Amino acid sequence: MPPTPPSPAGKHHRPRPTAAQHRRLPAGRTALTTLTALAAACLALAGCSLIPDTQPTTLPTAAVVPTTAPTGEGEKYTCPGIPDTALYAMFGNNVTIRASDKNRTTAPECRVDAPGQGSSVFYSEFWYIYDDRGPWDGGSLAWGREASTFTFDGIEGQGEAHTSSPGAKYDYGSTVFTCGDHYLAMSIRHASVMAGDMRENLIALTQSALPWLCQDQPIPGLGKTMEQARPYYAYPTPLPSPTPTNTPNNPDN
Repeated sequence: MPPTPPSPAGKHHRPRPTAAQHRRLPAGRTALTTLTALAAACLALAGCSLIPDTQPTTLPTAAVVPTTAPTGEGEKYTCPGIPDTALYAMFGNNVTIRASDKNRTTAPECRVDAPGQGSSVFYSEFWYIYDDRGPWDGGSLAWGREASTFTFDGIEGQGEAHTSSPGAKYDYGSTVFTCGDHYLAMSIRHASVMAGDMRENLIALTQSALPWLCQDQPIPGLGKTMEQARPYYAYPTPLPSPTPTNTPNNPDN
């Protein structure tokens, strides 16, 4: 893991001139000085722009993803459980959404590819915890440097996040939410091309998935519940062997 860059050195300030030392500047110089001071204030606040008709360059602090999944008839779920509209809200409309084969008996995966990026900017999977295999064990999730947990009112489950703050050099991270032995794992890479805050986006997207992840509702785009989609091998404990129904012929009878 690359070392954390050292904190910037403290700034040194010149003493403020006294009234006797202060010189009145010409009008042109005064305007330029005022503009320079305004630019410095804008940079310090990281929130305004001197260019007309441009958006403020503030760092994101909130989610752009709704916490409730759309249910309209025309809503599209290229990846089961993950609405296309949420992915477009985060990464724009000029992205490619790729889903794994819906008929396979391994974890359904979702990837989002953005122009100019060498790897997918978004990855997700949902599945089951069994044989001591957890969602963090597969190597597909990006580990951000800031660890935290999260929960939702009324839901018996636990969330774990390893994310990065807005503007951080290492702009990647993941969240996993588990209820029972069901889990939803999501990962962001290249957060610089994403709208909204990484952690808040992933938590909001998780919240929109709770009805099918934790409350036995059908998975949008798949039409099955988590239990209906569970393959024979993905159980916390092995299933008992079936009892034989045929008995060998008794030669004495």
